[in-house]
Amino acid sequence: MSERSVPAATSRRAVLGGGLAALGGVLLLSGCKASGASDGGDAGGLTGQAAISGLESIICAAPYVIAADKFYGPQGIDATNVHVAGGTDTVRAILAKSPAGSAATISAILAYQGGAKNLRVIGGGFNRPSVVFVSKKGAGIASPADLAGKKIGIAGTGSPVEFFANLAVTSAGLTPGKDAEIVTVGDYASVWPAVAEGVVDLGALVPPQSTQVEVGGEGEIAIESSSLTSDWADVCICTTAEELERNPSGLKAWMSSVGQALDLIREKPTEAAGIWGKALELDPEVAEAALASVPKDAWTLDISEPFLTSPAKAAVELGLAESDDIEGLYDSSVLDSL
Repeated sequence: MSERSVPAATSRRAVLGGGLAALGGVLLLSGCKASGASDGGDAGGLTGQAAISGLESIICAAPYVIAADKFYGPQGIDATNVHVAGGTDTVRAILAKSPAGSAATISAILAYQGGAKNLRVIGGGFNRPSVVFVSKKGAGIASPADLAGKKIGIAGTGSPVEFFANLAVTSAGLTPGKDAEIVTVGDYASVWPAVAEGVVDLGALVPPQSTQVEVGGEGEIAIESSSLTSDWADVCICTTAEELERNPSGLKAWMSSVGQALDLIREKPTEAAGIWGKALELDPEVAEAALASVPKDAWTLDISEPFLTSPAKAAVELGLAESDDIEGLYDSSVLDSL
């Protein structure tokens, strides 16, 4: 199966009228039409609102921004991408109204195990953990073995970030809370200031935030979570069983545009960075460096059971789930048709 790509958004601050009520209290930001898309009717592709979790982070934003800018129109996609604040709310949006979207894999798994048995994972988009641990330059932290006696700052608990912080500590034979401390420092915007001010020794970030720190010369990436585990899908493309039955051709067209955007990131990163960076108001150097920091094979629509099983086991380790059973969640029919 050939490697493919993902969809996009441009207006980061627009609030969609009626979106809050329509999606059960989920605030939708960053609505944008596909370039060249019509204002109504079924153009033979996907219509409505594609719910994208963390549209301003590298794992979700880049391919979706690029697809809406460059590929939605030619594929007949008359859809709007919307940013949803978190993975749980993204899944809720997909179950309630959005025909498809991209959510944190752990969130999709927890929703499915929690009773949303009509939820389906139909593709990947980013088959790597995106979390990196950033320290001040010259801090002398280069591997998990250097974490003894150190304090790690994270944004929130019960998340993949906490899982990877724990994994970094335990992979060196250390005990969290005893040999190394993991502390919550607020939201993502608070992580680097906590490191810079010496509150913690290193902090967990994702690109492009981590890239901005590195390119600016203030800090350096000490540990990458991708070095700690394999077969991990940070995000996954989701829809419902009902949408799969109702509109397989629309989902296929949308997934094709997603694939084209992913191809562009892998094959023409400078062009891809230009589109994405402009939409997120990033410095061109930061945008290109952020895309380059991701292994090319992570940018793919393809996904398989092992990439879902690892996050499912992580959810159990975090105490968020009692079982890692995900039987019935993955449906490969759209990918198989591409």
